[in-house]
Amino acid sequence: MAKKQATIQFLMFGIAIGESMTLLSNSQQTALLSDPTHFDQPLHWGSHTSLSLTTIASLSRGYQLTDVMNHFQNWYRKRQFAPEKTRQSVDAITKKAMDNYTKNRDTLASGILEETADSEDILVRMLPVALYLHHEYGVSFINDESAMLTLHRIAGLTHNAEGALVSVGMLSLIVSQILEKQPIRDAVENGLAFGFEYYSRHKVFESELAAFEELNLPDFANIPVANIVLDGRSASTLEAVIWSLLNSQNYTEAMMNAFMHGHANSIVPTVVSALAAIIYQEDLIIQASEQLTSRKLIVSVTNQAERLGRFN
Repeated sequence: MAKKQATIQFLMFGIAIGESMTLLSNSQQTALLSDPTHFDQPLHWGSHTSLSLTTIASLSRGYQLTDVMNHFQNWYRKRQFAPEKTRQSVDAITKKAMDNYTKNRDTLASGILEETADSEDILVRMLPVALYLHHEYGVSFINDESAMLTLHRIAGLTHNAEGALVSVGMLSLIVSQILEKQPIRDAVENGLAFGFEYYSRHKVFESELAAFEELNLPDFANIPVANIVLDGRSASTLEAVIWSLLNSQNYTEAMMNAFMHGHANSIVPTVVSALAAIIYQEDLIIQASEQLTSRKLIVSVTNQAERLGRFN
């Protein structure tokens, strides 16, 4: 059953389920992962799922930076892709960027450059962009400056700090390796290697690489979970995501690892769920998705994306 689903649909189900699970109790999380067919609680997703849907809806028709931002604005001002019973919130950086664009109508000047914009909140909505770039440019999209410019500009609509852009790049390169069916350890190793090579060649990004040095160590998977300190910065959250995946053999293990970092963080489980969904493509994910609020909207957006052929 599950194998009939498109990768983009697995990704979005993963994002929505992961974000929804952050609102569940420990016992509810266990019940969902143990037997989703008998789980009878609705799964209420939120703004990260909404922003991912807006991104897909825009890129499904090809890349136009202004169109991506207009889709964001429609979410922010008109609650598009934010149906009833979803949990919508706006982080401070995204809010400031949306308001900037309202004032100046300039996509290249809306994003926040300050260090506070090096935030984990950028990671989720950029996952569909990684699939888009892999489809449009192939696994070697890092060698195409127009592809990397697309990546950085879409991220930079809101979070335009160098650290956030490097984290998005590293994550996207790892995702691209996963889409090539590389084992997760190889996907991480190769993605980081390509990322370090690319960003070390660009002076504006070079100083940001120090934040990824521990993640790049050969034995990173073996570090104690307590060593990963979540401080809201994008690189720290990426560490927790990768650690959770490296120490899993299936979707359930990945999610249990993600929640070892505590309920205080909602981004780690959301990104882990998204990546584990496309890695393992288990029936469990499809079964759990049946409880999602406004599931039909997610299916509609992802079906259109698949039909228009812009995503892997």
